Amino acid sequence: MIKNNLETKLRLSEVLGKKVLILGEAGSGKTKMVAQILQELRAVVKPEEITVIDMAPERVRGLGGKITDYLDTVNNFRYLSPKKVYTPRISGASTEEVMQLAILNRRAVEPLIKEYIQSPTNVLIMNDVTIYLQLGNLETVLKCVRLARTFLATAYYGKKLAEDFGSGISAREKMLVEEMVSFMDLVVRTS
Repeated sequence: MIKNNLETKLRLSEVLGKKVLILGEAGSGKTKMVAQILQELRAVVKPEEITVIDMAPERVRGLGGKITDYLDTVNNFRYLSPKKVYTPRISGASTEEVMQLAILNRRAVEPLIKEYIQSPTNVLIMNDVTIYLQLGNLETVLKCVRLARTFLATAYYGKKLAEDFGSGISAREKMLVEEMVSFMDLVVRTS
């Protein structure tokens, strides 16, 4: 089911026990929406049953941003985030730079995904899964989807960041997000 969410409000009942993907343009409120759901989840799910893999970069030029930008604390659930996440299409100035930054992101995120696979929880939230999908393996993400009873992820799906200096990461990312959609119970579009 696809829901165009112009109000950017998602109900907990639409998420609990489901596989949900939030798609949208950069800066459209995807991460804020996930943070709101996470606040509600913490009231009904034991903290040890929640894992957040936050792949989002720090805010750059008003784009990006981590779940921690919207929450007071992440101490009461498993929060996994790379020490550094790059913005390949914003920071890279050539095909080679874009690819190198995307490789660094994949290398930083893969151990976190493997950690979840080795020790899954009932709830998994992936913020900015497209950072990994630029060069990562969709099947690895889908393994996580299958392990979680409740899966909630955000994914960039827009035009603002289409320029990738001919690296192909934008087209790859879009194609894998479109494949991922078929494994979801609900897809929410924020833009």
